[in-house]
Amino acid sequence: MATKQHAHLLSLVKTMIPPLSPKLHKGQAGRIGVLGGSGDYSGAPYFSSAGAMRFGADLAHVICEPGAGAVIKTYSPDLIVHGVLDPTKSMDQIKEELKGILARLHVLIVGPGLGRSEHMQNCAKLAFEIARENDQMGVVVDADGLWLVQNEPQVVMDWPGVPRVILTPNVMEFKRLCEKLQIDPSSSPETLCPKLAKALGNVTIIQKGATDIISNGLQIPSALQSEGSDDKQGGQRDILENEIEGGLKRVGGQGDILSGSTGVLMAWGSEWVRGSYSHVGHPPPKDKGIAENIPLLAAYGASTFNRTVSKRGFEQKGRSMVTGDLVDLVGPVFEELFGKASENQDKGKL
Repeated sequence: MATKQHAHLLSLVKTMIPPLSPKLHKGQAGRIGVLGGSGDYSGAPYFSSAGAMRFGADLAHVICEPGAGAVIKTYSPDLIVHGVLDPTKSMDQIKEELKGILARLHVLIVGPGLGRSEHMQNCAKLAFEIARENDQMGVVVDADGLWLVQNEPQVVMDWPGVPRVILTPNVMEFKRLCEKLQIDPSSSPETLCPKLAKALGNVTIIQKGATDIISNGLQIPSALQSEGSDDKQGGQRDILENEIEGGLKRVGGQGDILSGSTGVLMAWGSEWVRGSYSHVGHPPPKDKGIAENIPLLAAYGASTFNRTVSKRGFEQKGRSMVTGDLVDLVGPVFEELFGKASENQDKGKL
């Protein structure tokens, strides 16, 4: 059952969503990149990028190995596919190409289908370096992007500017990260997430599990707490816990849907704070506690969405549910949680 705290957080997430307006041009409502797609994995970057577009992003780029790119292009003509992570090229050549692509993006998702080969891991490292230098870019890290973070934690630490990195580890990925940072993984889950987030320089973490625990290792600001909260956290105020019911089947690719929706909410929230939607009647937040914690809100909103889309998929398909079923449900579940576009908005462009 949803709590007052959940309702409050979801209302804040809704305020990040830009209106549909003819005054917005293509790309202003989200330019998302997915860095992944290697010899063995072509589905994951598709699910992440297609999920992002179904969620409401204007544009989605997939940055991948050439062989994977040829396959991904056959999945959907809606995606912009860059097969630039070519092992026959020098890393300097790849870096220059990555700079040009990443300059177009609001958010980069690193990891879906990345693989663990030395070449692809080095490509991801280059992408982190470029993103770090661009203090306007948000980054979401999942799958084998987390393998890189596990081996080289410094790639996400001490980034300049506002908080803009979100990690989305599953149970085993979270355990390995804790062990790398010398945090006892057998401790209470409610204390582990903030400890790991703090050890990584206060990145935001979605600790996926029976309930999703979200933290950046800092105290949750009062703006993100409801008055008279009826949640079960009590005095524990360095986490957000999402208890919304999910589906009973856990399919491969579900986490890719999460990374895509997280990236879109991060893009929308960041652009909202920068005032990019003021001219369409959506001015930036006045509350500093909201403006400085967009990653927390994006993580909570995406967690709620992903758990709900999983539940709806399972209700329809049961044991036969696959991730493709969830992609088809992204639009309907978005409207269920965040509402439909206003019927009173101006007519759009042709």
